[in-house]
Amino acid sequence: MNGAEMGAFNLPLVILGSLVGGAAFTYGLRGFERLSALVGAAVSGLWAIWLWQLDLADPVRPLPFGLGVVDLREPAEQLGFVLRLETGALPVLAGTMGITAAACLLASLVRQGRPFAPIALLLASGYVLAGLITTGPLAPALMTPLFLVMLAAIGVFVLHPGLVPAGQAATDAPTDAAAHTRNALENTTAGALRSLLPTLLAFPFFLIAAWYVEQISLNPQDTQLAFMAAQFIAVGLLLLFAPAPFHGGHPSVTQTAPPIAATLVNLLYQLAVLNLLYQAVLVFPFIPQLATLGSWLTWAGLTTAVWGGVAAAGSTDPGRLWGYASLHDWGLVMLVLASPGVGSWPLVLFIFGLRAVSMFTAAAGLAVLVGHAGGTRLDQFQGIGSRMPWSSAAYLLGGLGLAGFPLSAGFTGHWAAVQILAESDWQLAAVVLVASGGAIFGFVRMARVMFGPLVNRFLPHERWLEVILAVMLLGVSLSLAMAPQLLDGPIGRALLAFGG
Repeated sequence: MNGAEMGAFNLPLVILGSLVGGAAFTYGLRGFERLSALVGAAVSGLWAIWLWQLDLADPVRPLPFGLGVVDLREPAEQLGFVLRLETGALPVLAGTMGITAAACLLASLVRQGRPFAPIALLLASGYVLAGLITTGPLAPALMTPLFLVMLAAIGVFVLHPGLVPAGQAATDAPTDAAAHTRNALENTTAGALRSLLPTLLAFPFFLIAAWYVEQISLNPQDTQLAFMAAQFIAVGLLLLFAPAPFHGGHPSVTQTAPPIAATLVNLLYQLAVLNLLYQAVLVFPFIPQLATLGSWLTWAGLTTAVWGGVAAAGSTDPGRLWGYASLHDWGLVMLVLASPGVGSWPLVLFIFGLRAVSMFTAAAGLAVLVGHAGGTRLDQFQGIGSRMPWSSAAYLLGGLGLAGFPLSAGFTGHWAAVQILAESDWQLAAVVLVASGGAIFGFVRMARVMFGPLVNRFLPHERWLEVILAVMLLGVSLSLAMAPQLLDGPIGRALLAFGG
């Protein structure tokens, strides 16, 4: 008996429908921010678990809670697009759901603004839709950048509310007109809008490449067509990685946007870009031969890692410091991607997994600190560690993990990456180490400020729920620092999507 005879549901439509329906439901609950975020975490978390353990060899599977069965083989065809769940897409889709669930769960404990949960689920549905497309008017690898443009635009709405939701900052602290003016400037949307730039710049290159790819099938003897297609795709991919100097929106976003929201948007986008890179090279194998993509990624990664470390060393804003440290870490990912051989993908996924843990740890700690201090100015953080030590430790340890500091979650990944770089060019590895030192210096200096003399005597102490949250995140980070092999299982599954 096949799936149709059993009345099985279509899986792609069930996934997308549940996410969009969950977004609508959580929007109706927007007046109850914590409840809305918990519902978002439940919806995305259940899908993450269900997809992660899914085996496509068994075509008909029951849905959670006995809601019915789905036929894993049946595609959904709409408007010329064919949606189908492929084996290689499972880890990417599960990772997208897992990141969304983690962000919503943290947002239920630390407020991120009323529209957070519905927009988070909408973002997840968009990235899932891009991952499910197997056939369309253009090759999926050439259509994905259009989805990234639209999803980046949606992300602006969850990034723009500013750092402190109404009523969360300490209201007893003395204020003045200048402070209100500075807070208004901090809550600008300029950073969120600048984050659209890489996708807007990259999309035309993929559009032009699509024309050359179409011409290749009509005139396969013309090697110049493949050469031009490879160049345009390579430039488009490079722009989507948003290396320096196209990173402008990221430090501004981490300074002004809700930290957990900034982490969600950043991680979902970067996971999609990594998947797009692999899929593009898989579908168009002539790219590595005809375009010097590896060389471009090397220079872009080096520039990004160095600038992130140098800028972090000079940053005095906690949000920008965290943003520049994550930029340095992302540059290291690009450098590893440029390393020869397919063996780079396991390390890339390992670093990305540690990156996600470090970013969420730092974001949760920063969100608590900002919620009480009212902003991220250096004077607002002076001595804040004496009142909120656990959240301060989470922010500092998470940030140091992005710089590869020993005993942080990111140390093992950074050390392995530096070793690989040193095998081909020890000078390159030395430059990256110096840049990491700059980021570490920035956090050490911030720690001196945070655990120095207290200036604002009106700062409250941490709530017990905030302490529990910080301790849990610190525990996860320290566990991965001491036993990084805990990620071996997830990375092994993820390599199915990235050709490992």
